[in-house]
Amino acid sequence: MDAFTRSQLLALSDAFYVAHAEAFDASRRHHAWPGWHRLLNSLPPLDRRQASELRVLDIGCGNARFARFLYDAGFRLDYTGTDANEALLVSARTRGSEALNDCCQLVQQNFLLSERPGSALPSGPFDLIALMGVLHHVPDQGWRLALLRAASERLAPGGVLALAAWQFADRERFARRTVEWSSLGDVLDEPIDMDQLEPGDRLLRFGDDPTRPPRYCHQISDAEFADWPAELDLEPMADYRADGAEGDLNRYWLLKRR
Repeated sequence: MDAFTRSQLLALSDAFYVAHAEAFDASRRHHAWPGWHRLLNSLPPLDRRQASELRVLDIGCGNARFARFLYDAGFRLDYTGTDANEALLVSARTRGSEALNDCCQLVQQNFLLSERPGSALPSGPFDLIALMGVLHHVPDQGWRLALLRAASERLAPGGVLALAAWQFADRERFARRTVEWSSLGDVLDEPIDMDQLEPGDRLLRFGDDPTRPPRYCHQISDAEFADWPAELDLEPMADYRADGAEGDLNRYWLLKRR
C-alpha cells in the first residue's frame, strides 16, 4: 500500500470517530469484554503486585473502559491511555471515579500519524501494553507491524503485549453493513486506488445513518498473525477467541517479552 492511500484510510478513521464518537462511546460504556477476564490469568498474580503498581499502556484507549476493568479487578495501576479522539477521552475523564482518575494519565495523540507509527508513544517501560480493537483500523501490513514493534520496544522484561483483533469477515450481519468504496466521494477528496488495497480491507456502516462516514476495517489474516512473534522477538503465551454472541468475535494474542 502506498503512503497516499494509507493516509486516506487514516483520515477516514478520524472522520468516522468525529462523526460517531457519542454513539460509539454509548455502545461501549458498561461491559468488559469476556476475553479480558482470560487475559487476567497471564498477568502477575494480585498478591505479588500489592507493593507495586501494574504499569499499563493502552494504545487506542477510547473511553478507557479497559482501565476501569483492571481497576475493578483489584490491580493498583499506573495507567497511560492514548487516543486520537478528544470526545472519547473527555468521556473517560468524566465518568472515572476520583481514585481511578488519580492513577490514570490520558493523552490525546494520533499514534499513527508519524514517519514511524507509534514512535511518539510514551517510552515506558510497561508491564502490560494493550491494543484492544485497534489493529483493524490500521491500514497496511507493514504499518501494523511497525506499530507493534514500537509497542514491544516499550515492554518491561516479562511484560505482556495483549492484542484483540476483530473477526468480522464472513459474518452475515456485517456483510449487510458493507459500503462500496466508490461511495467515498463525499468523505475523501480523491477516490481510493483500489489496486492499493489489501485483501481483507472493508468499509462498514456504523448505525443506520447512511450519510455519516463509514469505518475502514481490516480483517487480519492468520498468516499475518503467525509472523508476529518472530518479527517482534516475543514469546507467544495464549491465542484464543472470545466475545460476541458466539464467543469468537475477537481473536486475542498474548505475547511476552523474554
